Amino acid sequence: MRLLIWHMKKILKFLKMIQLNHFNSIESNELKSIDELKALRIRKQRIENDKKARKYILDINQRYRLMTDKKSKHLFKKMNPFRKAA
Repeated sequence: MRLLIWHMKKILKFLKMIQLNHFNSIESNELKSIDELKALRIRKQRIENDKKARKYILDINQRYRLMTDKKSKHLFKKMNPFRKAA
């Protein structure tokens, strides 16, 4: 659960950063300095890492949801008053 919260905070911070960068800079075909190229590469890496993290969290949530659904169905079967007593 802590991991999920940590990733969500990181994603929200990243989205705020993207909005600011998106409105402040316009991509052009001009030559860029080495620092700008490094910053662009790092930004792209962060985007890819965040996509992977979101996919990983989605997979975990789907597995957890499936597991809890199975447990709750099994619990309701046990609680069924019309079931034959053993």
